[in-house]
Amino acid sequence: MEKEEAYLQTLNLIAGINTGETTTKILQSISEIEEDITLKDPILVEMDKSRIFPDAFMKIITLLKFIQTEKEEINGYYETSMEKYEEINQLTSKGRPTDDEAKIKKTLTDYILKIESIYEIHFKADESILKELNKHMTELNIKSGNVSKELLNHKISSRSSQNIQPFLISLLEAYSQYHKNKNILKRLVKIAGYIIEDAQKKN
Repeated sequence: MEKEEAYLQTLNLIAGINTGETTTKILQSISEIEEDITLKDPILVEMDKSRIFPDAFMKIITLLKFIQTEKEEINGYYETSMEKYEEINQLTSKGRPTDDEAKIKKTLTDYILKIESIYEIHFKADESILKELNKHMTELNIKSGNVSKELLNHKISSRSSQNIQPFLISLLEAYSQYHKNKNILKRLVKIAGYIIEDAQKKN
């Protein structure tokens, strides 16, 4: 699918949000957009410093895509952390854990909970932004199925911009936290692997 078509598909889904409906399909659609992410980090860092936010439909969706990509990067380490925690839990279930085992279990637990809390903030921000964009599209009398290419670069109203700004700030905070904790999780997974190897040798 061409990039422009992928954005239009996403906008059509946003236009079709019904009251009480989840935004899962839209987030999936955003994940399928083949966007160039090579400049993602400098763009997001500059945006965080300047507090100048995108105000056109396509650019806002691109921002959502960038943060989603960062989440996907850390999610692999998050899932491996969960697996390592379970392995250590099983190895220590029949006896008293060593100091290293107890320490890594607690540290993994702390970071797993921390990442989950960031996921929650991220999801709420995404959902709030998408629903605000839907509201603006309703005001423009744009319905699902009749989104034109011109809408991609349409600047949203100043009221809508003000309404989504707190959620854009939340997204940038989520990005910052993902970026900061990615390498920490990577190191924890490595340490947990060594501890599991030692425990398996003793057994």
